[in-house]
Amino acid sequence: MILVIGGVTAAAVSFGSKANEKINHTEPATESQSISTSSAEVTEAFNPDYSSNVPVEIQKFAHINGLSTDLWSDEIIELLKKNPETEEFVLNYPLLKDEEFKIDISDSVNNDSVPHFLQWDTRWGYAPYGDDIIANAGCGPTCLSMVYVYLTGDTSMNPKAMAEFSTEYGYCVPGNGSSWSLIYEGGEYLGLDVWELPLVEDYIIENLQNGNPVICVMGPGDFTDGGHFIVMTDYIDGQIKINDPNSVIRTNKLWNYSDIEDQIENLWACSTY
Repeated sequence: MILVIGGVTAAAVSFGSKANEKINHTEPATESQSISTSSAEVTEAFNPDYSSNVPVEIQKFAHINGLSTDLWSDEIIELLKKNPETEEFVLNYPLLKDEEFKIDISDSVNNDSVPHFLQWDTRWGYAPYGDDIIANAGCGPTCLSMVYVYLTGDTSMNPKAMAEFSTEYGYCVPGNGSSWSLIYEGGEYLGLDVWELPLVEDYIIENLQNGNPVICVMGPGDFTDGGHFIVMTDYIDGQIKINDPNSVIRTNKLWNYSDIEDQIENLWACSTY
C-alpha cells in the first residue's frame, strides 16, 4: 500500500496523498493585476456577516470589487482558513483563475541554492491537479520541480509542467494529491538519481552538505495536519534549511532535526548521475 500526500489532508490508499499555503520569493503577484484590498477603499455600507462560512477578507474584497462571494469555491475558502499566507492568492481567485500566465522561472536558477516555489503561486496555483488545483494538492510536483530545476538548470519543468507530468504518468491521485512514487520513480524517469534514505540524521546531513537535496514526506505536525511533501535544502549551523511549498514563514526559518524527526514518514536524496 502506497501512501498519497498533498497537504491539507492525507489518505492511505493504493496509489498516493495531498497538501496546500502565500507568495513566492519571486513575488508572482507582479505577473498579475491583483486588486487592491486597502481598507481605505471599503465604504461605510460594508457590513461583514460573521455568521457566514465566507471569511471576512473575502466578503470585503467582494464588496470592494462588486463581486458575489459565490464566485469563491468551498475548496478555495478552506485554503484561506487553513493558511492565512494564501490571502492574496485566494482573494484574486475569481479574477485570475482562468488567466494563462507566462511562466518564466529563469531567475530561479542558482547553483548555490534550491529555488523556493509555492504551490499557490498565481502563475500556476489555479491550474487543475487531479480533481483539485495545484494550490491545494500540488505539493509533490512543486517539490520535485524545485529539486529538478536546481540539479539540472532546466527551467521548463516549472510546478505546472511537473503537475502535468505527474498527471500524465499516473502519479496524481485525484482526491489525495500525489503518490510517493512521483518522487522516486518520476524523478528517475526525468533523469535524476533518487535513493531512499534511512531516518538517520547523519545521512541527511551528509547529503545536504554534498549538495543533494532531500525530499521528505511529512506527517501531522509543524507542516501539515495530514500529509505533505517538503524539501530539505541545506545544513546551516547545526540546523536544517527547508523549502516548504506551502509556506514562506516555515521556509524562512531553520529547523532542529530532533524537532521534526518524528514527523518524517519517508525521504529521498536526489542528485544527477
